[in-house]
Amino acid sequence: MKGIVFVKFNEFIEELWGDDFWDTLLNEAELPSEGIYTSVGTYDDQELFTLIQLVVEKKGISSKDAQFAFGKWVFKELYNVAPAGAHDFKDVFEFLHAVQNFIHVEVKKLNPDALLPEFEFLSETANTLSFNYLSPRKLCFFCEGIVHGLAEHTGQQVTVSQPECEHEGDSRCVLEVVKI
Repeated sequence: MKGIVFVKFNEFIEELWGDDFWDTLLNEAELPSEGIYTSVGTYDDQELFTLIQLVVEKKGISSKDAQFAFGKWVFKELYNVAPAGAHDFKDVFEFLHAVQNFIHVEVKKLNPDALLPEFEFLSETANTLSFNYLSPRKLCFFCEGIVHGLAEHTGQQVTVSQPECEHEGDSRCVLEVVKI
């Protein structure tokens, strides 16, 4: 996983619970990287999952809630470093299409080794967009949070549900975004 995710997770944790809590996580996690992250580095995915699990245990929240909160928070951070042209999309659905068809394409040009999720769009009406979230990391709840962060950014209100989820035994994760 690219280091920017770890750097932003660090900032997220420190903003919510302070430097001491971040240090506690790093001390208990015993990570191969020792928690020394750079935005351009690449780190084992398991390090993020270990950190999230420690947050879950220490704060008494679910993994789903932890991933969702981080996703919602990190949207604005990723938006700020998005490729030129990404800021042209003002609608939630347009932006989600742009993630697949423009933003991730541009990211891959800069970071060919980046393993990015893919969106397979299934159906769309004026108010509903359904897509298959494809990622070996299975961070669908993180994606839900990002969609909510995106909606906040655009000033649109949405609901996001998962009629199918790998964490619930389904063969895929399908996210349904409804503008309300």
